Amino acid sequence: MNCPSIRCLATAAATVLLLGGCVKIFIVGHTDDWSDYMTGSGSADPLGGEGHAEISFAKLGTRCAGSFRDYMPGKARGEIRCDDQRVIKTESWAVSLSAGKGFGVDQLGHRGSFEFFTDAGDYERELAKVRAEVERRNLDTSHLRSVKATYPVVPPQAAITQAPAASAMPATASARGDSSPPVAGKRLALVIGNGGYRDAPLKNPVNDARALAAGLSTLGFEVMKGENLGQREMTRLIARFGERLAGYDVGMFFFAGHGIQIRGKNYLIPVDAQIASENSVRAEAVDVDAVLDQLSSSPLNVVILDACRNNPFERRFRSLSSGLAQMDAPKGTLIAYATAPGKVAQDGDGLNSTYTTALLKMLGEPGLPVESVFKRVRAEVARATGDNQVPWEASSLTGDFYFVAPVAQARPADSAPTGSTRAGNDAEAELLFWQSVKDSQDAADFEAYLKQFPGGRFADIARNRLKRLTGAK
Repeated sequence: MNCPSIRCLATAAATVLLLGGCVKIFIVGHTDDWSDYMTGSGSADPLGGEGHAEISFAKLGTRCAGSFRDYMPGKARGEIRCDDQRVIKTESWAVSLSAGKGFGVDQLGHRGSFEFFTDAGDYERELAKVRAEVERRNLDTSHLRSVKATYPVVPPQAAITQAPAASAMPATASARGDSSPPVAGKRLALVIGNGGYRDAPLKNPVNDARALAAGLSTLGFEVMKGENLGQREMTRLIARFGERLAGYDVGMFFFAGHGIQIRGKNYLIPVDAQIASENSVRAEAVDVDAVLDQLSSSPLNVVILDACRNNPFERRFRSLSSGLAQMDAPKGTLIAYATAPGKVAQDGDGLNSTYTTALLKMLGEPGLPVESVFKRVRAEVARATGDNQVPWEASSLTGDFYFVAPVAQARPADSAPTGSTRAGNDAEAELLFWQSVKDSQDAADFEAYLKQFPGGRFADIARNRLKRLTGAK
């Protein structure tokens, strides 16, 4: 958990900046399951948009240090490394002149949240509350202690892009000169969650984007991510994604937020869109066809649109069209929709949409072709909504793709499966399953986890959650 950029502190700390350029910050946070908490301090240069932080985990006894840097005003990303070989990717933002928030995810998908303060008194008060809650819950931290045994240390430039061993291939499609899409290979994903709409806000898209980004990272994807983007930010990010795709075997685009169709064409809505009529949509929104054009340099692509929520501008339109329109998938592409053409998807009652919740459950299933993954997603969403929402796909894939490849295809033909390879597949599947249910308020989700992983790393936590949800003694 790293400290964020605090460029907006420039006004309040002008004297400090003129003299030294740095502001001291205090950091306090906790793992998302409240099994441990962390404390730390650091310094930041509000004008330079960069800084350094050191933290320690209270129960684990792990110490970490790293740096961060602005990627836009008031928002920063960083990476810190711990003495137990944990590498934590952080995202943070300022919320006032003296405080901010953020989150971090390590290479196993363990996630935590933190706050930072420039006032020591504010820090001490927050620390007292966080420490008391962690002590009250008194949860085991054994599931957090598996980094050394499971993951090797990788150099900083490979920390994101290196795929898990179970997904590695001896050669990629581009290296072989083979026109067939690869079973695995080098993977790049762009994940966008837009929920902060002025007229019709959505509570889950940002959560959906964060959860999926963490899950894809564990499956060997390098992930680009955007949250609550305006049209200019969104268009530029999509263009950068397309430029980078040339060196990759698999491209994936995910959007959660408002999406509409006008005269049979689909558009994704930025949070700053000012749409007064149908005629203004083309100028204010992002054409899905433009997104597909950016994918042309990758031999295999997956486009996921959890963007079929209600049309917030329908009263201003002459023709009323619900949901998204049917599109033909270009060669080598699968387009997945959260619901059928012309229908509306649910934002969900929990932390994630109904569709993304199901997707997170199915992504880690080893040996499932991508078409089978989405078939299972369709069945799960239909079951959860009583057939009121039925996802749909259009595909022109010409080869096989697996989010988690079968063991037989993930190793050279003359090598035998090792215990570590099998364990790696199982660990990835379990981790994605747990990430999809850990914040659920439905006891059946934890029962499903325990049924599939009775001796899993999170089994004790799952049993405790199940007891609380069912009121069992």
